[in-house]
Formats: sequence, C-alpha cells, structure tokens
Amino acid sequence: MSPRELPLLLVRHAVAEDSHELGDEARALTSEGRAAFRHHARRLARLTPLTGIVTSPLVRAVQTAELLCEAFGLSSVEVHPALVPGSGAHKRIVKLAHQLGPGWALVGHNPSLERAAALALDGEELPDKLRKGMALALRPLSDKAFTLAWWAAPGRPVRRPGDKR
Repeated sequence: MSPRELPLLLVRHAVAEDSHELGDEARALTSEGRAAFRHHARRLARLTPLTGIVTSPLVRAVQTAELLCEAFGLSSVEVHPALVPGSGAHKRIVKLAHQLGPGWALVGHNPSLERAAALALDGEELPDKLRKGMALALRPLSDKAFTLAWWAAPGRPVRRPGDKR
C-alpha cells in the first residue's frame, strides 16, 4: 500500500468511567471498554497499517491510543494539544490531520472529532454518529479535503460508503 493509499484514522476514545474524583481529565476506560476496544484495535490493525498515533492528553484517550499502539505494533504514542477538547478543537484537528497525512491515527473526543470529520469531509455526510471507540478512515482527496473510505465501531461490522444498512 503506497503512503497515498493509507487512510488517516479519526478514533473516538473507548468507553470510559462516567466520572472520576480528580475530574473529567482523569476518567479512565472501564474494564469492559478496554476489553472491547482491545479486540476492535486488533481488527483495525488487519484493515490498514499505521505509521503513528497522536492523542489527546486526557486519560481515556491516552489509554485508547495505547491499545491501538499495541495492536498495530508501534512503539509509542504522541500526546498532542490539538486534540484537547474545547472551542475550535475541530479546526485544530483538521489542521493536524493535513500536517500528519495518511497513515496516522488521531485519538480524541466528541463533539470535536465529529465536527472535525464533517469539516474534513467538506460537506460529505457522516454515515453514523461517532460512537465510543469508533474509527473513521479518511483518504485525502486534495490538500484541503478528505473522503470517507470506511468506518468501524467496536462489536459492529466494518462499513463502507454505499453499504446498505
């Protein structure tokens, strides 16, 4: 697979605790969320190779990224401030996606990732809501836009544009 054929993955963190005594940033993955995403990450690794993973610094995203790292046989993940949720995060995420290019996974949060996907797809409609643990595979169309190649959520089949529901 040439680098241009590799997708860029937008990955929402897996199922996490509802709350944590240290605050939202410290919420970790549940044991069920960890197990389901570990299985899902192995399935993703069979679909495409990755060259790197960047993640939000929030605990649940870092833990999700570490599971991806393990499944893809990579040595480390990089924490990146562009993936911190908040105002304007979707624009920072799309800018980072263009900077990194195909072969990277960006692990983050909703609604930032969902908004980033909508912006990156330049009007192409998202096929589903971005569920916890879901990966969207985007292929570059140009220096400014991507197209949706496929998407996959834990415990659900891989879907492609044009698939019947």
